[in-house]
Amino acid sequence: MKKTLLTLFCICSLQLFHSQVSFIGNQDYGRMKNFAYDKTTPDKIYSTSYIGKHILVSVDNGLTWKVLFTLPYPEYSPDIKELRLTNNGTALSFIEYFGLGSSMNKVAILDLQSLSIIKEYQIPQNEGVETIENYSIFDNGTMSIITMLTDGSQSKFFYSSNSGQTWTKVYDATDHEGVIINDAIMDPKNPQTLYIARNGGPGNEDGGFFKSTDAGTTWTETLNGLILQSIAIDPNNSNVIYTGSGVIWTYQDQHQAVYKSTDGGATWTEQQITWSTSGMGLKNVPKIEINPNDSNHVIVMADDRVAVTTNGGTTWTTTVHNGLSDGQSYFYGINAAFNPSNQNEVLIANNRYPKFSSDKGVSLTSIKNPFFIGMGNANIINDNGTDKLMYGVQYGYTMRNLETNEETPVNVMPLNESPSAGEIGLVYIDKDYPGRTYSYESSFMGNNIKVSNDYGVNSTTIYTTYDISFTAAETDSSNPNIAWLATFNGETSSLIKVNFSNPDEAQTEFITLPYDGDYIYGIKVSKTNPNEILVTVGNRILKTTDGGNTWTQITGGLEELTLPNIALDLTQNPLNPNQYTIAASNGIYTSTDSGNTWTKIYNGMIHKVEHSTKVNGQIVGIANSYWDYLPKVVYTSNNGITWTEKTSQTYFDTPIISGATRFVDSTNVEVYLTSQSLGILKDNITLDFLGNSDLNNLKDNVSIYPNPTQSFINIKLDKTVSKFKASLCNAAGQILLTTENRSSLNISNLNSGVYFLTIVPENGKSITKKIIKN
Repeated sequence: MKKTLLTLFCICSLQLFHSQVSFIGNQDYGRMKNFAYDKTTPDKIYSTSYIGKHILVSVDNGLTWKVLFTLPYPEYSPDIKELRLTNNGTALSFIEYFGLGSSMNKVAILDLQSLSIIKEYQIPQNEGVETIENYSIFDNGTMSIITMLTDGSQSKFFYSSNSGQTWTKVYDATDHEGVIINDAIMDPKNPQTLYIARNGGPGNEDGGFFKSTDAGTTWTETLNGLILQSIAIDPNNSNVIYTGSGVIWTYQDQHQAVYKSTDGGATWTEQQITWSTSGMGLKNVPKIEINPNDSNHVIVMADDRVAVTTNGGTTWTTTVHNGLSDGQSYFYGINAAFNPSNQNEVLIANNRYPKFSSDKGVSLTSIKNPFFIGMGNANIINDNGTDKLMYGVQYGYTMRNLETNEETPVNVMPLNESPSAGEIGLVYIDKDYPGRTYSYESSFMGNNIKVSNDYGVNSTTIYTTYDISFTAAETDSSNPNIAWLATFNGETSSLIKVNFSNPDEAQTEFITLPYDGDYIYGIKVSKTNPNEILVTVGNRILKTTDGGNTWTQITGGLEELTLPNIALDLTQNPLNPNQYTIAASNGIYTSTDSGNTWTKIYNGMIHKVEHSTKVNGQIVGIANSYWDYLPKVVYTSNNGITWTEKTSQTYFDTPIISGATRFVDSTNVEVYLTSQSLGILKDNITLDFLGNSDLNNLKDNVSIYPNPTQSFINIKLDKTVSKFKASLCNAAGQILLTTENRSSLNISNLNSGVYFLTIVPENGKSITKKIIKN
């Protein structure tokens, strides 16, 4: 009896929650860009996630990282580009990119002490500007003079002397047929001096390097006709300039090259750098960086190779990298950062994995970090007593043993490859059959749904369709070689029963539903009766008790689940097979009578809901990012009487794609979230419950009478309480009835025994009373 009461108090009592969020994704997949070394603190580095709105920091020269700052737009997913440290080292400047054509695109300055945005430069208005390619700020303290290169194919160069309140268009590439401005910057020493590297097309007005000494009023051209991509000005001597060649196709005469000027761009000398002898592909130099601590140290980040000089260009060392072929090493550069505390150390951001060099950039090694681009759906599986996490990365999935942290990749692709559909295939797992997955592989010859018993290492096609979506899968509870599958063709859904006892001749049966005009996101076959099946179709719940021959639409308690709301997930309580729970676009619904009647227990969009495998009554819901809906995690230990929410801010306001829950024991829960830009987030949630002595010490402002009772329970609260919720649960933790603001409950239809009534006053703590029914 003592054990039963303790378990019950764990279910029905007040909860205290604590958590800690960490990044646990495989560091072999981590990607970052935009490096900047701190000027005063040794080995301190700033960076950004490869995509997304996060600035990262390391204080141990890149060994470990944490999130320093997130752009304050929780409902948006902007991207930070062109991160730079200001001259005095107290702030970072960068581009906030909200998408092509967004009026919110801007340049910002972040103060590193207060971690607040102290200045923003809005894009030029009424100019048809779609994006910001580059910027320069005259860093003299006030930082009121700024240039901005916009767009690309419609590129324009703007100048402002009043922090972007008004702009002067100093060069418009659309005035020159076929011309593109590839790079445009301001002289770091003189705001009146501007530079342009120009591109173009065959037969039109091509290329050239342009300089203005009057803030863009007039221009002088050198390197006439050459297609150029990048510019680097020596921060210590503005007369020293480097420029690199742009995209040059094989039918043009120009060769790949870097040019250097020591007289401010009046004359140029081609640098003696070893390039590819192949006549195919691009001949591009997208980035050149000059070490601000040593002007003789220059790094050229070209396609497929990095060239380094330590003597101002007298000699160059070229290292070839095959990132275009292997997808792992460097391909083309984004930026380089030089360690002011160690002249040999350089960080190179590129479109593969971030690189570290201890020999000035000659040789590169990858910087391990957990911040990859998350994909697909996440799941927790208990495989013969060992919990495993399955998550998506690089268009494939990987299995992590949560006891040893060892991982087994399944179809994870290198960065130079992607599937023909351009997106990761969704995988559905069956927790009752360890290793069992159902996956979707699209092709021009039909889309294949495959089954696997080793998490996708080996798989067999069991159904081929031209439907555009694979939305749900469930293994039959009586036969592991029978699967229930759901697809959608854009207008209607299909429910298919497949017997793959003989995979070469799988037997397919199409199930006729009374409604099929929406997505099927949930299929559940009863574990005790394989003929009893629940299916969600849009905002409808359908049930069969004869294996799919006839169906009934369930309506009891689902009045709120109407258009435009939709059921998004359906699960069964592993500790109570009669309880089913739905995550929907407007909340969470649960049924304790095998799906015949339902009760709404949470308000708000939830994409995935899971019951505890350890303690009855514990439920975790996960809401993904969806349009302007923010992600969150919600949880309860009393079957939804009370909930705790963890908002988007807890998870760095990063877009969440998927999530999974691990119930470690009766008090510890781990939530794993797949993020768009920070890899896999792990949130440790501890549920601490009040025991018997704690309950007795609660302020008792609730009276229950008569008790024991045969029929009615009367509730009397303190006169200051006008609103409350009440719920009655049995010794197994099942909720039998709920009510709001009612002072009397009729329990005459219940069997004799012990029950527990939980009262939750508005703006007060919950109180649980033991009720004896005679």
